[in-house]
Amino acid sequence: MLHERNQISSINARMRNLFFPDEPEETLEAVYQRLLEEGKKRFPNRIFILGSGDPKSKIVFVGESPGPPDAEFMKPFMGPVGDLLDKILASIGLNRNRIFLTNVVKFISAGKELTQEVLSFFKPFLHREIFAIKPELIVCLGSTPTKAFLDAKAMKISDLRGKFYDFQGISLIPTFNPAYLLRDPTKKREAWEDMKKIKRFLEEKGLPKTGEPST
Repeated sequence: MLHERNQISSINARMRNLFFPDEPEETLEAVYQRLLEEGKKRFPNRIFILGSGDPKSKIVFVGESPGPPDAEFMKPFMGPVGDLLDKILASIGLNRNRIFLTNVVKFISAGKELTQEVLSFFKPFLHREIFAIKPELIVCLGSTPTKAFLDAKAMKISDLRGKFYDFQGISLIPTFNPAYLLRDPTKKREAWEDMKKIKRFLEEKGLPKTGEPST
């Protein structure tokens, strides 16, 4: 059923492009400008941390929300979580300068703070962010980003991970968030299996590796 719904979203994307081929494309800068304008009114006194990396990359990694170490550098995935992510990326020949890193929620939040109101506000901006970047692969780090793209509310990340799905014509694969792997290192083997699938996908698509220019 999930696969069928994702096929429908892909068809809808192609139909939109067919009937509105000249519709102007929104830039990443415009998405962020609008997000900050609306977000600071909706959620005052919050520090917003936007995506970073190569905005022309064909590979986007999406997490749940920034962590406290991210506020110091105003970049996502810093501190111990970022260190582990860097090792994971290096294991498949990537680094954070050749991909784009972002989160569903753009301010530091966790647990009960991730309300439906917060997620409902940021989800459309996440989709617009993705459409502006136009990647060929989205890697969802955890349950929250996966469910921001897929209609899979009742499914656990352990059931969703390691499989490829379609979001509006873009390939998507969920895996565990590095923060979760720090809490439960026994899941690192499964995460490595997911990374091997991602590496094969990149090789088949000829997507940029470390040191190669993005196109």
